[in-house]
Amino acid sequence: MNQLFASDRDFTDEVIKQQNMVVAQHNDLITKAKYDLTTNEIKVMDYIISKIKPDDDEFHTVRSSLYEIANVLGLKRSGRTYNQLTDTLRNLRQKEVVIYNEETETATITGWLQEFDVTRTGKVEAKISLKLAPYLLALKSKGHYTQHVLSDTIQLDSKYSIRLYKLIREADKHRGKVMPNIRHTPEKLAELMSAPKSYNWSQLKQNVIDKAIDEINLKIIDMNLELHTKKRGRKVVEVDIYNTFYPRKQSTENPVPMTNWLNN
Repeated sequence: MNQLFASDRDFTDEVIKQQNMVVAQHNDLITKAKYDLTTNEIKVMDYIISKIKPDDDEFHTVRSSLYEIANVLGLKRSGRTYNQLTDTLRNLRQKEVVIYNEETETATITGWLQEFDVTRTGKVEAKISLKLAPYLLALKSKGHYTQHVLSDTIQLDSKYSIRLYKLIREADKHRGKVMPNIRHTPEKLAELMSAPKSYNWSQLKQNVIDKAIDEINLKIIDMNLELHTKKRGRKVVEVDIYNTFYPRKQSTENPVPMTNWLNN
């Protein structure tokens, strides 16, 4: 499998249009799901989710190519890259995501992909795990979902930055009318960002949170994150992260420009 793709190949795909597609998912997949994916695994899964249409009532086979995925993710198009993307798809089928439903006291445990096919010429057909249907389909009728443009997560280089970005997007429930913020204990925030369990607060802040905030502030146009903490004695017991970009009194633009996703 490692040498399946020996050289670069060319395919005709609408890459630029795909980068402007929207990733929509139920909030529980952001705030309650436990999983540990690499940066590229998150990006590839976001890419696959962006193929879902708002009115889809079932998962359709996602048809693409390793060429298109590499282009969308900004990766060098080469045989090595295509082999790595194939391994990424395999990991998305094998790696667990656990989502706990407090109302039914049920834990859903599944992989991200049900299955996928890849041809020697690099064509890809993938099916999302059926267990993820409640978190990715018919979201308009359910409410409690979060949207973001695919290009936002593509440009972030760290899985921690992507996880924090999604948490901040989910926290913007008033569409920029009030300042979005997330508030958690250090332990809960570490879990949500899939940080190493061995990290103490100092390591979590230095190696995960600060770096994620710096990258988001540099690359995401409508985010300016600030970190605040509360202590009990010397121990940090609460972490608050605010997006001080909002509210913006003079702005007439939709702060999260994904509304058209519901109408197209």
